[in-house]
Amino acid sequence: MAKFVTFTNANPPYEGTQILINVDNIVSVYEDLTTNKKVALWSKENFWHIEETIEEVYNKLGLEYKHKKEEVN
Repeated sequence: MAKFVTFTNANPPYEGTQILINVDNIVSVYEDLTTNKKVALWSKENFWHIEETIEEVYNKLGLEYKHKKEEVN
């Protein structure tokens, strides 16, 4: 059975509206630095920029988010 989760759309002209996404088809989640740190979700059918933070997205997907800190020598 498909699992649907609600996210907030960040793409014009529908920014701020709620969208329901089938997360079973998500193939990639990343923080898109070109769009002011918006999160991009890529699925088998489509992609979305959403307003939730990367931590919120991982939480909604039931995953643990671990931020990698760069070491400076």
